[in-house]
Amino acid sequence: MVGTAIALFTALGWAVNSVIVKYISDKMDSFSINILQLWSGSIILVAIVFISGRGNDYIYTPVQSLIFLAIAGLLGMAIGNTVYVKSLSFIDVSRAFTISMCAFPMLTTVVAILLLAEPFTGVNVFGAILVVIGLYLMVVLGRRRAAAAVAGSNSLKGVALAFLAAVLWMMGTIALRLGATEVDAFIAAAIRVPIAAIALTGLRFSQKWKEALQFGKYGLRNVGLGVAAGVLQYGIAAIGYVAAIQMLGAGRAVLITAVAPIFVLPFSIFLLKEKPTIWAIAGVVFSVLGVILVSAD
Repeated sequence: MVGTAIALFTALGWAVNSVIVKYISDKMDSFSINILQLWSGSIILVAIVFISGRGNDYIYTPVQSLIFLAIAGLLGMAIGNTVYVKSLSFIDVSRAFTISMCAFPMLTTVVAILLLAEPFTGVNVFGAILVVIGLYLMVVLGRRRAAAAVAGSNSLKGVALAFLAAVLWMMGTIALRLGATEVDAFIAAAIRVPIAAIALTGLRFSQKWKEALQFGKYGLRNVGLGVAAGVLQYGIAAIGYVAAIQMLGAGRAVLITAVAPIFVLPFSIFLLKEKPTIWAIAGVVFSVLGVILVSAD
């Protein structure tokens, strides 16, 4: 139950982060948003590690674990999250978030069972199916087709980018599962997040070095929201995600955190003025039931 609670808390963090990012995505480019978030989370994580007296464990992390955690940071965070943020420029947050979070658990669960030999019972598998059905209802049938729909919400480019983000997250999660087996959750997060921050910052400088890190042009409010989103996504939820994977395995943890769209729904309704349908509500019900079954021993 503790692992499930941590996974759900992580999902809530992702949901709030996604809403904040959607709000600032038309004011800041995707690279700047992700770099700002990564460095905000990195500073918090590294500070926690050393203040808590885990500095030696951090510095002397086994090489094999370090390699896998670095791969996890590069694929899942530096590249995957940037691709996801870019998708928000083409489709609304409830759809982009759910597309990526629908494909992500499906891919990860299959790989976790086939390659990592993680145990799944018949009840767990049925729960996984319910989760995926619930997400499908929210993303495919739950989208509004009224004339007042958000411009560009049917963009194939946005859908493709959201799906690509899911593939990259899956690859990053498998690498994280392999690298965090014998590493403290705080340390694992404090390795992969800064590595992702360094890699993405280097890429940004190599492409547009004159414009890199010029956050002053975005306004204090937007930068502040980006920092808050980074602390939430990479400073808090990142630790919870590692801990959930360690307790539940990659397959179960991803399936439970995949219900984050449930938390996104009320935020998108009240803050972003996106309107749900009966299918979206039905999707929430299916997803909740699925999480209960996935969590069963």
